[in-house]
Amino acid sequence: MRIVKVIVVIAIEGCMVEETFSRTIEKSNLLKKKDKLILGISGGPDSVFMLHQFVKIKEEYKLRLVCAHFNHSLREEADSEENFVKNICDKLSIKFISVKKDVNKFFNGDSLEQTARNLRFDFFSQVSRQVKIKKVALAHHKDDLIETVLMRLIRGSGLKGLRGFLPKTRFKSLTVIRPLVAITKKEILDWLKKENISYCIDKSNFEDKFFRNRIRLKLLPLLKELNPNIVNNLYNLSQNISLDYDFIYTFSYHKFLSLKRKEKNNSLCLDLAGLKELPLAVFNNVIRVAIEEVKGNTRRLETRHLDEVRDLVFHRRTTSIVDLPNILLKKEEKTLLIQSLIL
Repeated sequence: MRIVKVIVVIAIEGCMVEETFSRTIEKSNLLKKKDKLILGISGGPDSVFMLHQFVKIKEEYKLRLVCAHFNHSLREEADSEENFVKNICDKLSIKFISVKKDVNKFFNGDSLEQTARNLRFDFFSQVSRQVKIKKVALAHHKDDLIETVLMRLIRGSGLKGLRGFLPKTRFKSLTVIRPLVAITKKEILDWLKKENISYCIDKSNFEDKFFRNRIRLKLLPLLKELNPNIVNNLYNLSQNISLDYDFIYTFSYHKFLSLKRKEKNNSLCLDLAGLKELPLAVFNNVIRVAIEEVKGNTRRLETRHLDEVRDLVFHRRTTSIVDLPNILLKKEEKTLLIQSLIL
């Protein structure tokens, strides 16, 4: 009797994780009928699980799937993992595209993880142009989201960062979807075990030299001792913050549009008097929006930088300048000039 119960429980859990996958797609409007989709597949358990889930719904949605694999050349197993993914795609009759690059040769001392990420997204953009598909699916799951939130909390982040990542985002011309965002790592591994599906194991995930790994291997186990429900609690926190931030951002973006006066390729001006009337939270977000419009991102922009911009607007004399990472701001007689220093 006990064996029967275990089998029934496993079967039910398997159905539940598949339902969560489908429900996330519907709730976040990630797919439409006859969609074309690039799947970022590394060969690890998360991406292999995602690949099989998309194969399950391929006919229902009439999907066209293309598998994209980026070989980082960071580990001895990299080539065998590439072949592993290729063999899966051959068996499933899915188009396979890969590229091999030595990430270490592109590493400039900033962050090896960020260097690999930049190269990987450049690859996705190349594949997008090659196959004329502008939607990419990535296998980030609930545990990844929690680790991201904790990393940003420790490093210091505002509401935008504490959202973690969203089920659907934009990256340049690409729409990036993450259909596993509500599924835990354990649920993924349990499903793969139940279905007897093999995958590759990245041994570097168990090394604590990377910040994310230290969060996963050391901090999260401690937090789970203090509160076994910490993963769900942090997930709910990120979802609530997303709702609040979306409202603030939308409001701030409309304010930005109403205050924008002059715009060129690498600069724009904001109405100075209008900026002074804004509440602090909206002021900061309008400046963030303006910098993102000019620079393309808000990377390396910190709270202390926003404080300095506020001091420039309210207290410094006309012609004063604030020099931020790759951005220059100048207080003019009636406007605040924001100019990119990136050539």
